[in-house]
Amino acid sequence: MKKVLNALIEILFFFYRPIFYLLVIIDTTILGILTITLSFFDPTGNTIHYIGVFWSRLNLFLSGVRVRVHNREYIKKDQPYIVMMNHQSHYDVWAAIGYIPLQLRWVMKMELRKIPIFGLGCERMGHIYIDRGDSHQARESLKAAGEKIRNGASVVFFPEGTRSPDGKLLPFKKGGFVIAIESRVPILPITGLGSRAILPKGSMAVRPGTIDLIIHPPIEVTGYTQENKEELMEKVRAVIQSKLVL
Repeated sequence: MKKVLNALIEILFFFYRPIFYLLVIIDTTILGILTITLSFFDPTGNTIHYIGVFWSRLNLFLSGVRVRVHNREYIKKDQPYIVMMNHQSHYDVWAAIGYIPLQLRWVMKMELRKIPIFGLGCERMGHIYIDRGDSHQARESLKAAGEKIRNGASVVFFPEGTRSPDGKLLPFKKGGFVIAIESRVPILPITGLGSRAILPKGSMAVRPGTIDLIIHPPIEVTGYTQENKEELMEKVRAVIQSKLVL
């Protein structure tokens, strides 16, 4: 019976996917224009952040995806964090923005800035673009991330730098750990589960499903320096890996 139901869902989503992507384009355009307009009255981005929350939850709903957040009690109100999360799918972004109860600012690859309306909307919301091919610009972007933290926002890094094709953790990049040590802000590790089955890397075939976000206890950066940041990287990696089910 379960196999029959899964086959029926797959058939229905085959015909629904074009409609879903059209709806995403429409709601992204409308909410992007609204974000850009309201950003002139909200320079911090703290209010229009909730447009991003609504946008994320709406698109999760439209694609039949449920998100479960575990261990919310580890998040302290009014405490900024460097959020570190494994990356398996584009859906990780919607899940985190929609359901992690923090003022989140993302470090995003520069290519996304070129997307009409969306790119400018993210910039006006306070998200940070980084050009990994330009070391000077990358350093400036990391400085901007530090400034966001000092203003009370939490900054999100996918330390792998890209989506994992098989769900296994890729090598971690150093940028987020440099910022954490310099700003003396705790790292909040999160293990994301389930998003790869919904939209794997290299695929456009969205499927309904469930994403679990497992929040781990924050990791203090006291005692770490730029000289021993690899130890911090390994510690965070081990924590995220501890709940990673393949």
